[in-house]
Amino acid sequence: MSTNETTSTASTETPAAESTKKEAGTIVDIIFDLGTEWATYGLGLAKTALEQGAKTLEKLASSIDTLKKQLASKA
Repeated sequence: MSTNETTSTASTETPAAESTKKEAGTIVDIIFDLGTEWATYGLGLAKTALEQGAKTLEKLASSIDTLKKQLASKA
């Protein structure tokens, strides 16, 4: 009987251990997915910031060109 008891105890613990591993895998998956979402969000913000910076630099370059032309016409 002790052999049967050991076997039944071991078989009872195995599904629990598998369940714990699945939960741990699920938690890891959730954390990984969350990290991926934050990275995607951050990259989107970086893209927007770079685009805005490029537009600002274009306007600045245009203003400098206008100033250059004004100075050249007065000289």
